Amino acid sequence: MKLTKIFPLIIVILAGLSMAHQIKAAPPSPITDLKCVFSQMPGAVWLAWSVPAGNPTGYDVRYSLGTIDAANFNSSWQFSQSWSGSTTQGLVDSLAEEKLWFFAMKAINGDGASVMSNIAYCYVPKKVAFLDKTPPTSLITDPETGTNILAGKDYIIKGISSDTGGSSVQGVEISLDGGNTWEGVKSKESIETGFSWEYLWSKPITGSHLIKTRATDWWNNVETPREGTEVIVVTELPPEEKKLIEEMNIEELKAKIVEIQQKIIELLTQLINLLQSQIKGYSA
Repeated sequence: MKLTKIFPLIIVILAGLSMAHQIKAAPPSPITDLKCVFSQMPGAVWLAWSVPAGNPTGYDVRYSLGTIDAANFNSSWQFSQSWSGSTTQGLVDSLAEEKLWFFAMKAINGDGASVMSNIAYCYVPKKVAFLDKTPPTSLITDPETGTNILAGKDYIIKGISSDTGGSSVQGVEISLDGGNTWEGVKSKESIETGFSWEYLWSKPITGSHLIKTRATDWWNNVETPREGTEVIVVTELPPEEKKLIEEMNIEELKAKIVEIQQKIIELLTQLINLLQSQIKGYSA
């Protein structure tokens, strides 16, 4: 093929790639498991949901005395809040009592708002408020006590939380030094009155570490930390543990490859569409 024929094709491809580079990432996926529970406080309910895909940074919360749909979402009352994108539950207050209230949400990130969530609704009765004095609980599910962790390699600590006092869990903190210092964890999925959570332990250093957690509910009751989970950070794992981790890493790698392949297909599809529109423009 002559160079004179190649250059126009290269120009078209580069133009397409340039436009593909400018394609915005998508807004978050919609919330599909929004639910509503009476809070036992006058005129207030708890909303709970799982954080959708797409890295939301916040939420648009709407409520109404009638059902909410895509057509009237923006005209429904908006609940003012500053919930972060990792939030999985929140208290909506100042609601008229003895009414059936409907709720819907949209997840938001820098590229816009998601499609509207499912509709949640609950009746708000006239009930005397009670004082919740029961602290919530939190539990580390991974790692277990006595686990060896490789030094210098990021490790994801996982756990769950719950509350039985009539409220729900507001947040969970973690300590890697036996309770001297605390940091917040990232909530993952709503589970009744609590949620599952994760914490990225960045490049742990060698030695013995006592990991503790504590949860706080919306009445600001704080859990008294349990005995904790003691782990040992080592420079080299025992052969049997190393083999197990290698097998797990292979499975994670396979899943990651499939995810990357799907993203490449999506990008190539967009690029092909752009190139086709470019070629049609040149032909015209």
